[in-house]
Amino acid sequence: MPSSLREMCLFVLRNLPGPSDDVLSYRFHCRADHWIIASVKATLRSLQESFGEHLANREDTLKLEEMGLTICNNTARPLRDEYPTGQDWLDQFGCSALRWESLGLIWTYWDGSPNANPRTIATSLGYCIELARHFSTANDLLVYLCYRRATIESLITGDAGLHVGSENADYVPSLRLESKRRLAARIFTIDKVMVSFTGRPPLIGRRYFSTPLPLDIRDEDLLADQATISRARKTLDEDGWNRDGEMHSATLIRARVQIAVIKDELLEFALEDSSKATLESLSEIKARAERIVAKFPQSLIHHPEDPDSPDFEVDTIYSRILIRLEHLQNLFFAERLLLRLGHSDQSRLLIISFEMVTLTLIFWTQQDRFAEVRRDFEWLVSLLNLSFETD
Repeated sequence: MPSSLREMCLFVLRNLPGPSDDVLSYRFHCRADHWIIASVKATLRSLQESFGEHLANREDTLKLEEMGLTICNNTARPLRDEYPTGQDWLDQFGCSALRWESLGLIWTYWDGSPNANPRTIATSLGYCIELARHFSTANDLLVYLCYRRATIESLITGDAGLHVGSENADYVPSLRLESKRRLAARIFTIDKVMVSFTGRPPLIGRRYFSTPLPLDIRDEDLLADQATISRARKTLDEDGWNRDGEMHSATLIRARVQIAVIKDELLEFALEDSSKATLESLSEIKARAERIVAKFPQSLIHHPEDPDSPDFEVDTIYSRILIRLEHLQNLFFAERLLLRLGHSDQSRLLIISFEMVTLTLIFWTQQDRFAEVRRDFEWLVSLLNLSFETD
């Protein structure tokens, strides 16, 4: 077992409640399901019956490691869903089959006790989750622990606040502020990538995404003094793009998040049960998507001759192809939605699909040159294949 996991095990076991600790008396604020309370009671009883000797002296590391190993072995057994009765299902992680998820349930309902240390409880619950994830696959019990951890962390650290970004004419860029904008853009973008891949609803939609676009400023300028940052900002065009014809870190991020906003609109139509998509709305989205891409700087535009250029730069070519593919995927989704309405131009759908396949094949035909980003384009190929297979 890695030393980090070993320390997690020891921390959790040393901080388990003892026989005199009243774990469940303060659960009134939680409204827990009865089966959870029954499971916690069974786990507490089993701990004393099976490991009372180990827990009697918690400074005996060898004894605790022996106990931890048993729990790890139990956790490595997959939880099954197909059982005739609820009790049979509960027995998988109770009594002699104690798992890290079982211990995690204890921490979820000890947080109301006056004698409990909130930070220790949150840490122990987090460690139980990490140990369960290491030794087992995801299961319903683990999801429940994650839910309770989020609640407990909120109670301990607080989460009150309104963090809304907005365009401000007096905005003064800095490394910290631009990093925040870039991070928000990355999160929004990858969320839409995952929605395209899984078909699940987005975690955040464009209606509630208020962070302005990051400025297309070089990292080197952001790391310099404020005067340099101010000069760099003044060189940007009216849309916030740099005029030097280079692809900076922010250049790619700005482009992808604008494409992701369009994708969010299309996915909203695709995933809604009662979609209000119309020919007019989809046509407007398609036209807007084309206008947005038309404003992208030349550094982001893919040209068919790029891969054959003697000045071939893997990062640049890959980024250009990625931008083009993400834009084409939006057009593909729009055409598929139009097809549902009976208005799709079949020839247009074929042209878009053909270009997507052609661009993707570049990664295969020139895979040696794209070796640095091989893991990325394997994922990209899988994502595009799903696009073609999804109605």
